[in-house]
Amino acid sequence: MKNPIRGLTVNAWRLGLMLSGLLCLLPLAVDASEVRTTVSPGDAQAMADLPSDAAELGMRRDGDKIELKLEDAVALTLQRNLSLVVERYRRSQSVLGIQEAMGVFDLNIGLAGGLSEDTSPTTSTLQQTDENSITDENAFLNFDLSQLTAFGGTASLGFDNGRAESSNLRTQPNPQFGVNFDLSFTQPLLRNFGREVTYNPILVARNNSAISREVFQAEVETIVQQVSDRYWVLVEAMEQLKVTQESLALAKELHEMNRIQVEVGTMAPLEMVSSEAGVATREEEIIRRQADVEDSADILRRLLNLDQAQYWDLEIVPVTDPITNYIKIDFDEAYKTAIEKRTDVERQRLGNSNRELQARFAKNQKKPSLDLTISYGLNAVDGDVVALDPDTEEPFTISRDYFDALDQLIEAESDGWSVQAVLAYPLQNRTAKARLAQADLDVEQGELEMSDLEQQVLLDVRSLSRAVRTAEQQIESAKVSTKLQRRNLDAEQKRYENGLATSFEVLQIQEDLTEALSREVSAITNYRRALNAFYLATGEILDEVGVELLGD
Repeated sequence: MKNPIRGLTVNAWRLGLMLSGLLCLLPLAVDASEVRTTVSPGDAQAMADLPSDAAELGMRRDGDKIELKLEDAVALTLQRNLSLVVERYRRSQSVLGIQEAMGVFDLNIGLAGGLSEDTSPTTSTLQQTDENSITDENAFLNFDLSQLTAFGGTASLGFDNGRAESSNLRTQPNPQFGVNFDLSFTQPLLRNFGREVTYNPILVARNNSAISREVFQAEVETIVQQVSDRYWVLVEAMEQLKVTQESLALAKELHEMNRIQVEVGTMAPLEMVSSEAGVATREEEIIRRQADVEDSADILRRLLNLDQAQYWDLEIVPVTDPITNYIKIDFDEAYKTAIEKRTDVERQRLGNSNRELQARFAKNQKKPSLDLTISYGLNAVDGDVVALDPDTEEPFTISRDYFDALDQLIEAESDGWSVQAVLAYPLQNRTAKARLAQADLDVEQGELEMSDLEQQVLLDVRSLSRAVRTAEQQIESAKVSTKLQRRNLDAEQKRYENGLATSFEVLQIQEDLTEALSREVSAITNYRRALNAFYLATGEILDEVGVELLGD
């Protein structure tokens, strides 16, 4: 008679072993919080649903004009620029690449079932049948689970169910029900062992996603610089038009003075030719300047992706003052900031991280393969059995079914276990050695590329720092030149009024003043563009315009 207490203890132990095995199947290796999907493919489509009203676009409409601040132009471009909408799709795809890589930790579920029937002639007197052939019928339904764990092991659970029936009357039991429960765990001990090796695809995918974010940020930075530069190009074109209009007004004023003096007889009519030619030349220049304004406005409209039907015929009026305070550049600090914040440096850094991951993975793959497999299983077989009555010696059938076999399995009356280790190693191992050598070379190449990039960053920061300083000096020089040319023009006009200068000489001095004013306008807007280039080189351009990228 069985000891019920011992049976309970054994079953409890076995049940605990099975539950421990089931825990191995859970995706403990992956913490879902480690991967945050912050961009979805629908984000890009949402960006395509753009507002159309001027107020919604951050612009103030005044009749046939649109007043536009620089910060509104930047915000509007980031919201509506089509190339950014396209880039958002790429960003979404790279984030989904992390989820794809995490698929190695998916819980795999398998279900298999089948039926078969086989008829064959009898070949032995031990086979007893009512006919000259034996018919075997089989059916099975199997279920299995498997899960990769953090250190490269694979836990699996199988639950197999089968039914076999034969026309051979000597087969016992018949029909026969078989139930098997198997739990196994295979752990690599050398090659493919370790958390970093198992996580390699996910770590690489994460870095690739971070690289795509840097690519997206670089695209944003480039577009911010473009729209800001084009904004100041439009400002310059409009200011240059004002300078030319002022020059035309001066030429007309001189021509009117000549006309009056010719009428009163104090000046020869020949002097009218010079002043009239000066007016015509400036009117021609105004036509060219007006075309420059329209061309610059169209390029800005294109960057802003404005609706052609509603806004392309409206005049854009920039309202942000181009005059700004000078900045003081600390070169060492600027270079340090550029190394920390530039997207190309961060992309190289992430790329080098991927190279190192692949090198360590290749080093692991050079090791021999040594896999340890531990398995434990429960088995049960039951079915109809023909027995002889001890009193009458007449045969009778003991009916047993699938659930009787299942009870045997639960009682754990028949079990088995095994432990095995498998060692494999290619003698030359040339593939693994070559891949490791390639990976090491790739790491060295990445380090050299980083050194080269750091030198390029140094060159950019030095050059653009110098450009900012030069633009600042040009502004001050142009202001002095403009001031002196105005004084020169006043003096020349007084000489002209006293008959000591000709119209041609006055027109020449007016032209000198116009050129000085033009240089001052260019210097002011060039300073703004030099600042844009400098902030792009140091990775600070988004901070300067108040743009923040959300999500990882």
